[in-house]
Amino acid sequence: MNNLWLLAVLALCLPLLFVPLASAPERGGPAQTLPNLSFQASAYQVRAGDTLSAIAARFGVPVAWIMASNDLSSTTIYPGQQLVIPKGGVLHTVKPGETLSAIAQAYGVSPEALRAANNLAAEPKPGTKLFVPEPKTVPLPSPRGAAFQWPVRGTISSGFGPRIHPVYNVPSFHTGIDLAVPEGTPVRAAAAGTVTFAGWHDSGFGLLVVLDHGNGYETYYAHLSRVLVAVGQYVQAGETLALSGNTGLSTGPHLHFEVRYLGTPVDPRPLLP
Repeated sequence: MNNLWLLAVLALCLPLLFVPLASAPERGGPAQTLPNLSFQASAYQVRAGDTLSAIAARFGVPVAWIMASNDLSSTTIYPGQQLVIPKGGVLHTVKPGETLSAIAQAYGVSPEALRAANNLAAEPKPGTKLFVPEPKTVPLPSPRGAAFQWPVRGTISSGFGPRIHPVYNVPSFHTGIDLAVPEGTPVRAAAAGTVTFAGWHDSGFGLLVVLDHGNGYETYYAHLSRVLVAVGQYVQAGETLALSGNTGLSTGPHLHFEVRYLGTPVDPRPLLP
């Protein structure tokens, strides 16, 4: 009788240990199963000619999500490499010393959402793989040689990350840092790059300049009073791009400075001197 009872319990519990993964698209490498992951994902084997951006587009996920889920420090991939393609979020491997709240903050999600998504009752141990649902940002290692200088010298009036929106007074995620400076302050390029946008932006940025630095990084300079560069122009680090202002959705003179890596906003402060 005891043996029968044990078999019955095992029959009920074993299916819960394995969550089926979404199948990969027909194009590309063969799909494989990863039965130990507790979130929806596909396994993909890189084929000759594949690029990370093409794989991301094929699966409809951001490049940054794939990089974070596979601990990639660059977009370089090779044929035969196995990649986890996440669905609706990122797979994060807990590092020694990391806390649930710190991980949640790094991805711009609440600790409660992270705890619920992973059914956690205690702090995760190092090596634990956590599913981060719909991250607002993805912490990625900076490529070698990536270094930025301050676009202006001013006090940080609003940092990167969760905050109460200064205009709408609702919880929001700040995708850059605000530097309080007088209107008309020269705004300088944080690094050499090509101007990809220069003008008015309806999203709330007001007058905006965007630089592409050619290594996966872009920098944004918003709420300007005057733009001094044109699209297609190559500028050197420290070259004046514009004058700071108070245009767009702004509550006072300042520069909104933003760094994006592979299209995902990242905290500029670790990248600045």
